[in-house]
Amino acid sequence: MEEERKEEEISQEELAKQWEEALSQQKAGEVKEEAQEGEKEQEEKPPKPSGEDLSKLLERIMDIPLNVEVVVGSAVIQIKDLLGMGPGSVFELDRETTEPVDIKVNGKLIAKGELVVVGEKFGVRITEIYTEERKSVFRDTLEETLKK
Repeated sequence: MEEERKEEEISQEELAKQWEEALSQQKAGEVKEEAQEGEKEQEEKPPKPSGEDLSKLLERIMDIPLNVEVVVGSAVIQIKDLLGMGPGSVFELDRETTEPVDIKVNGKLIAKGELVVVGEKFGVRITEIYTEERKSVFRDTLEETLKK
């Protein structure tokens, strides 16, 4: 019986050592994997631009031309009516004179405004801005410009 206990105790001690070794190997493997993942993430991330790089990028961005349209109204007409038009012809638009006009940038509606006369030219006073649309226009324009 004593021999069986000794074998059992030895087995328990041996088993404990084996578990300890296995756990330490597992931890070492996990640490290695985490280090490798960290290296991969660092490799995948582009380097952060310096302040000078950001200034140059901002200068480039500020010089990007945008196509701004002010839509006073629209109309649907038939081809025969269009062909019948000439100088002095008038057709009705779908908006009242008191309704705000649409302000589009690169074809996307970003704001509403009202027409004003400045000297002998028309102008637009912005009365409402659609923030998300404005952001998307600039994001899209920036992406297109950076691709070039």
